[in-house]
Amino acid sequence: MEVIVGKTAGFCGGVKNTVMKAEEEVKKGKIYCLGEIVHNGQVIKKLEDRGMITVQALKEIPDGEKVIFRAHGEAKKVYEEAKKKNLEIVDLTCPKVKVIHDLVEKNKEDSFIIIIGKKKHPETIGTKGFSGEKSFVIESEDDIIDCYKEYEKTNLGKIYVVCQTTISTKLFEELKLEIETNFVEAELEFNNTICNATEIRQQETKNMSKAMHSMIIIGGKNSSNTKELVKIAKENCENVYSIEIANELRNVNFRENEKIGIMAGASTPKESIDEVIKLLK
Repeated sequence: MEVIVGKTAGFCGGVKNTVMKAEEEVKKGKIYCLGEIVHNGQVIKKLEDRGMITVQALKEIPDGEKVIFRAHGEAKKVYEEAKKKNLEIVDLTCPKVKVIHDLVEKNKEDSFIIIIGKKKHPETIGTKGFSGEKSFVIESEDDIIDCYKEYEKTNLGKIYVVCQTTISTKLFEELKLEIETNFVEAELEFNNTICNATEIRQQETKNMSKAMHSMIIIGGKNSSNTKELVKIAKENCENVYSIEIANELRNVNFRENEKIGIMAGASTPKESIDEVIKLLK
Protein backbone atom coordinates (compact mmCIF):
# COMPACT_ATOMS: atom_id res chain seq x y z
CA MET A 1 0.00 0.00 0.00
CA GLU A 2 1.27 3.46 -0.94
CA VAL A 3 -0.06 6.42 1.03
CA ILE A 4 0.46 9.94 -0.28
CA VAL A 5 -0.48 12.99 1.81
CA GLY A 6 -1.21 16.28 0.06
CA LYS A 7 1.27 19.07 0.70
CA THR A 8 -1.57 21.50 1.42
CA ALA A 9 -3.59 19.12 3.65
CA GLY A 10 -4.64 20.56 7.01
CA PHE A 11 -4.74 24.01 8.60
CA CYS A 12 -4.53 27.02 6.32
CA GLY A 13 -2.72 30.09 7.62
CA GLY A 14 -5.92 31.82 8.75
CA VAL A 15 -7.23 28.86 10.74
CA LYS A 16 -3.81 28.16 12.27
CA ASN A 17 -3.62 31.77 13.46
CA THR A 18 -7.18 31.67 14.84
CA VAL A 19 -6.67 28.44 16.79
CA MET A 20 -3.29 29.54 18.15
CA LYS A 21 -4.68 32.87 19.40
CA ALA A 22 -7.75 31.16 20.86
CA GLU A 23 -5.48 28.82 22.82
CA GLU A 24 -3.61 31.85 24.17
CA GLU A 25 -6.87 33.53 25.22
CA VAL A 26 -8.19 30.40 26.95
CA LYS A 27 -5.08 30.33 29.14
CA LYS A 28 -5.93 33.84 30.39
CA GLY A 29 -9.30 32.81 31.80
CA LYS A 30 -13.00 32.58 31.01
CA ILE A 31 -13.91 33.31 27.42
CA TYR A 32 -16.89 32.70 25.13
CA CYS A 33 -16.90 31.97 21.40
CA LEU A 34 -19.78 33.03 19.16
CA GLY A 35 -20.50 29.99 16.97
CA GLU A 36 -18.04 27.25 16.01
CA ILE A 37 -14.57 28.77 16.05
CA VAL A 38 -13.71 26.64 13.00
CA HIS A 39 -15.68 23.86 11.32
CA ASN A 40 -13.96 20.97 13.09
CA GLY A 41 -15.32 19.06 16.06
CA GLN A 42 -11.93 17.95 17.36
CA VAL A 43 -10.53 21.49 17.43
CA ILE A 44 -13.65 22.80 19.18
CA LYS A 45 -13.64 20.03 21.82
CA LYS A 46 -9.97 20.61 22.57
CA LEU A 47 -10.59 24.30 23.24
CA GLU A 48 -13.79 23.66 25.19
CA ASP A 49 -11.98 21.12 27.38
CA ARG A 50 -9.58 23.93 28.26
CA GLY A 51 -12.42 26.28 29.21
CA MET A 52 -13.78 27.99 26.10
CA ILE A 53 -17.58 28.28 26.10
CA THR A 54 -19.28 28.08 22.70
CA VAL A 55 -22.58 29.94 22.31
CA GLN A 56 -24.88 30.51 19.34
CA ALA A 57 -26.05 34.04 20.18
CA LEU A 58 -24.68 37.07 22.06
CA LYS A 59 -27.71 37.04 24.36
CA GLU A 60 -26.26 33.88 25.96
CA ILE A 61 -23.22 35.87 27.15
CA PRO A 62 -23.47 37.98 30.32
CA ASP A 63 -22.67 41.69 29.87
CA GLY A 64 -19.03 42.65 30.28
CA GLU A 65 -17.55 39.24 29.43
CA LYS A 66 -14.95 38.38 26.79
CA VAL A 67 -15.99 36.88 23.43
CA ILE A 68 -14.14 35.45 20.43
CA PHE A 69 -15.36 36.34 16.96
CA ARG A 70 -14.37 33.31 14.89
CA ALA A 71 -12.42 32.95 11.66
CA HIS A 72 -15.55 33.16 9.47
CA GLY A 73 -16.32 36.71 10.64
CA GLU A 74 -19.54 38.32 11.85
CA ALA A 75 -22.04 40.81 10.47
CA LYS A 76 -21.61 44.49 11.30
CA LYS A 77 -24.71 44.52 13.53
CA VAL A 78 -23.12 41.79 15.70
CA TYR A 79 -20.20 44.11 16.49
CA GLU A 80 -22.69 46.84 17.41
CA GLU A 81 -24.69 44.49 19.62
CA ALA A 82 -21.50 43.31 21.37
CA LYS A 83 -20.53 46.91 22.16
CA LYS A 84 -23.97 47.55 23.66
CA LYS A 85 -23.40 44.59 25.96
CA ASN A 86 -19.97 45.97 26.86
CA LEU A 87 -18.30 42.77 25.68
CA GLU A 88 -14.56 42.57 25.17
CA ILE A 89 -14.17 41.38 21.58
CA VAL A 90 -11.26 39.16 20.60
CA ASP A 91 -11.62 39.44 16.84
CA LEU A 92 -10.09 36.39 15.14
CA THR A 93 -11.78 36.93 11.78
CA CYS A 94 -9.54 35.68 8.97
CA PRO A 95 -7.70 38.70 7.47
CA LYS A 96 -8.84 37.65 3.98
CA VAL A 97 -12.46 37.75 5.11
CA LYS A 98 -11.90 41.19 6.65
CA VAL A 99 -10.65 42.43 3.28
CA ILE A 100 -13.96 41.37 1.71
CA HIS A 101 -15.91 43.22 4.43
CA ASP A 102 -13.92 46.36 3.66
CA LEU A 103 -14.47 45.96 -0.09
CA VAL A 104 -18.25 45.63 0.10
CA GLU A 105 -18.52 48.51 2.59
CA LYS A 106 -16.49 50.71 0.27
CA ASN A 107 -18.61 49.85 -2.79
CA LYS A 108 -22.12 49.59 -1.33
CA GLU A 109 -22.86 53.33 -1.60
CA ASP A 110 -22.95 53.38 -5.40
CA SER A 111 -23.13 49.68 -6.32
CA PHE A 112 -25.49 46.75 -5.89
CA ILE A 113 -23.48 44.03 -4.12
CA ILE A 114 -23.65 40.41 -5.26
CA ILE A 115 -22.03 37.73 -3.08
CA ILE A 116 -21.42 34.34 -4.69
CA GLY A 117 -21.51 31.74 -1.93
CA LYS A 118 -23.52 29.46 0.32
CA LYS A 119 -26.46 31.40 1.78
CA LYS A 120 -26.33 29.71 5.19
CA HIS A 121 -22.55 29.74 5.56
CA PRO A 122 -21.42 32.01 8.45
CA GLU A 123 -18.83 33.76 6.29
CA THR A 124 -21.43 34.71 3.68
CA ILE A 125 -23.88 35.85 6.37
CA GLY A 126 -21.16 38.07 7.84
CA THR A 127 -20.27 39.57 4.45
CA LYS A 128 -23.95 40.18 3.70
CA GLY A 129 -24.13 42.07 6.98
CA PHE A 130 -21.48 44.51 5.74
CA SER A 131 -23.06 44.85 2.28
CA GLY A 132 -26.23 46.68 3.31
CA GLU A 133 -29.78 46.13 2.08
CA LYS A 134 -28.90 46.58 -1.60
CA SER A 135 -27.19 43.23 -1.87
CA PHE A 136 -27.96 39.62 -2.74
CA VAL A 137 -26.39 36.19 -2.24
CA ILE A 138 -26.23 33.92 -5.30
CA GLU A 139 -25.65 30.25 -4.52
CA SER A 140 -26.65 28.79 -7.89
CA GLU A 141 -28.04 29.67 -11.31
CA ASP A 142 -31.55 29.38 -9.81
CA ASP A 143 -30.97 32.58 -7.81
CA ILE A 144 -30.27 34.82 -10.84
CA ILE A 145 -33.90 35.87 -11.51
CA ASP A 146 -34.60 36.81 -7.87
CA CYS A 147 -31.30 38.69 -7.76
CA TYR A 148 -32.22 40.65 -10.87
CA LYS A 149 -35.58 41.61 -9.34
CA GLU A 150 -33.83 42.99 -6.27
CA TYR A 151 -31.30 44.83 -8.43
CA GLU A 152 -34.11 46.48 -10.46
CA LYS A 153 -35.57 48.01 -7.28
CA THR A 154 -32.36 49.92 -6.53
CA ASN A 155 -31.97 52.08 -9.66
CA LEU A 156 -28.21 51.53 -9.39
CA GLY A 157 -26.18 51.22 -12.56
CA LYS A 158 -23.22 49.43 -11.02
CA ILE A 159 -22.85 45.91 -9.67
CA TYR A 160 -19.92 44.82 -7.52
CA VAL A 161 -19.37 41.06 -7.18
CA VAL A 162 -17.36 39.21 -4.52
CA CYS A 163 -17.44 35.59 -3.35
CA GLN A 164 -17.07 33.36 -0.32
CA THR A 165 -13.39 32.52 0.19
CA THR A 166 -13.92 28.75 0.18
CA ILE A 167 -16.09 28.14 -2.90
CA SER A 168 -14.67 26.44 -5.99
CA THR A 169 -13.15 28.43 -8.84
CA LYS A 170 -15.42 26.45 -11.16
CA LEU A 171 -18.55 27.73 -9.40
CA PHE A 172 -17.28 31.31 -9.44
CA GLU A 173 -16.58 31.19 -13.18
CA GLU A 174 -19.95 29.56 -13.95
CA LEU A 175 -21.93 32.15 -12.01
CA LYS A 176 -19.77 34.99 -13.32
CA LEU A 177 -20.86 34.01 -16.83
CA GLU A 178 -24.52 33.87 -15.74
CA ILE A 179 -24.29 37.35 -14.21
CA GLU A 180 -22.63 38.76 -17.34
CA THR A 181 -25.37 37.22 -19.48
CA ASN A 182 -28.30 38.46 -17.38
CA PHE A 183 -27.10 41.90 -16.23
CA VAL A 184 -25.99 43.24 -19.63
CA GLU A 185 -27.13 46.82 -18.96
CA ALA A 186 -25.16 47.13 -15.70
CA GLU A 187 -21.57 48.20 -15.16
CA LEU A 188 -20.08 45.02 -13.71
CA GLU A 189 -17.00 44.67 -11.53
CA PHE A 190 -15.94 41.18 -10.42
CA ASN A 191 -13.53 40.53 -7.60
CA ASN A 192 -12.55 36.88 -7.25
CA THR A 193 -12.07 36.76 -3.48
CA ILE A 194 -11.52 33.01 -3.27
CA CYS A 195 -8.60 32.44 -0.89
CA ASN A 196 -5.45 31.46 -2.79
CA ALA A 197 -4.86 28.69 -0.24
CA THR A 198 -8.30 27.30 -1.16
CA GLU A 199 -7.52 27.37 -4.88
CA ILE A 200 -4.13 25.67 -4.44
CA ARG A 201 -5.66 22.97 -2.21
CA GLN A 202 -8.44 22.31 -4.73
CA GLN A 203 -5.97 22.05 -7.59
CA GLU A 204 -3.76 19.63 -5.66
CA THR A 205 -6.81 17.50 -4.84
CA LYS A 206 -7.77 17.43 -8.51
CA ASN A 207 -4.29 16.39 -9.64
CA MET A 208 -3.83 13.83 -6.87
CA SER A 209 -7.25 12.18 -7.26
CA LYS A 210 -6.55 11.44 -10.93
CA ALA A 211 -3.60 9.22 -9.96
CA MET A 212 -5.09 7.34 -6.96
CA HIS A 213 -7.09 4.14 -6.48
CA SER A 214 -8.75 5.77 -3.44
CA MET A 215 -8.93 9.24 -1.89
CA ILE A 216 -9.50 10.04 1.77
CA ILE A 217 -10.72 13.57 2.51
CA ILE A 218 -10.49 14.52 6.19
CA GLY A 219 -12.56 17.40 7.55
CA GLY A 220 -15.61 18.58 9.45
CA LYS A 221 -18.95 17.41 8.08
CA ASN A 222 -20.18 21.02 7.90
CA SER A 223 -16.95 22.43 6.46
CA SER A 224 -17.61 24.14 3.12
CA ASN A 225 -14.04 23.87 1.84
CA THR A 226 -13.88 20.17 2.79
CA LYS A 227 -17.10 19.49 0.87
CA GLU A 228 -15.54 21.10 -2.19
CA LEU A 229 -12.51 18.80 -1.91
CA VAL A 230 -14.81 15.77 -1.72
CA LYS A 231 -16.70 16.96 -4.78
CA ILE A 232 -13.50 17.49 -6.77
CA ALA A 233 -12.08 14.11 -5.72
CA LYS A 234 -15.27 12.30 -6.78
CA GLU A 235 -15.00 13.83 -10.24
CA ASN A 236 -11.63 12.13 -10.74
CA CYS A 237 -11.51 9.07 -8.48
CA GLU A 238 -13.89 6.14 -8.09
CA ASN A 239 -13.35 5.51 -4.37
CA VAL A 240 -13.62 8.60 -2.18
CA TYR A 241 -14.04 8.50 1.61
CA SER A 242 -15.16 11.66 3.41
CA ILE A 243 -14.33 11.35 7.11
CA GLU A 244 -13.86 13.48 10.19
CA ILE A 245 -11.95 10.98 12.33
CA ALA A 246 -9.81 7.91 11.56
CA ASN A 247 -12.23 5.43 13.16
CA GLU A 248 -14.67 6.00 10.30
CA LEU A 249 -12.28 3.92 8.14
CA ARG A 250 -12.22 0.91 10.50
CA ASN A 251 -14.50 -1.20 8.30
CA VAL A 252 -12.97 -0.22 4.96
CA ASN A 253 -10.88 -2.96 3.34
CA PHE A 254 -8.09 -1.36 1.34
CA ARG A 255 -6.05 -3.60 -0.96
CA GLU A 256 -2.33 -4.18 -0.35
CA ASN A 257 -1.32 -2.79 -3.73
CA GLU A 258 -3.61 0.22 -3.48
CA LYS A 259 -2.42 3.78 -3.97
CA ILE A 260 -4.22 6.03 -1.46
CA GLY A 261 -4.25 9.82 -1.45
CA ILE A 262 -5.01 11.89 1.65
CA MET A 263 -6.24 15.47 1.61
CA ALA A 264 -7.70 17.51 4.44
CA GLY A 265 -9.80 20.64 4.79
CA ALA A 266 -8.44 23.96 6.02
CA SER A 267 -9.82 23.39 9.53
CA THR A 268 -8.41 19.88 9.97
CA PRO A 269 -5.66 19.57 12.62
CA LYS A 270 -2.44 17.64 11.97
CA GLU A 271 -3.38 15.10 14.66
CA SER A 272 -6.42 14.00 12.63
CA ILE A 273 -4.26 13.42 9.55
CA ASP A 274 -1.63 11.54 11.60
CA GLU A 275 -4.33 9.25 13.07
CA VAL A 276 -5.50 8.27 9.58
CA ILE A 277 -1.93 7.52 8.46
CA LYS A 278 -1.37 5.42 11.59
CA LEU A 279 -4.58 3.45 10.96
CA LEU A 280 -3.63 2.73 7.35
CA LYS A 281 -0.17 1.53 8.37
